Amino acid sequence: MATAFETAPWLMVIGRHKASVFIAVGVMLAVNYRIAIVRPRRMNCAPGEVCHVDSRPMRVTRVVFWTSVLIYAAAVSFTYAASWWLRVQS
Repeated sequence: MATAFETAPWLMVIGRHKASVFIAVGVMLAVNYRIAIVRPRRMNCAPGEVCHVDSRPMRVTRVVFWTSVLIYAAAVSFTYAASWWLRVQS
């Protein structure tokens, strides 16, 4: 841990404001959900067009979005579970 904070001291700043960072990332993911998932379903694109829901780029976009949501959920869970565990152990 000391080596990580020595090479990247900005990690301590993010660590102090982790709730704000998680809220900001959550809001960005919510906006991205609207842009990447909801909006393409409402667009009137013909099959075969890039903007069509079943096109390859749109499938890749959905996979990347849901992967980022899983990573975000894991990071939030791990961070707050680790904080809780440290409080219980001391």
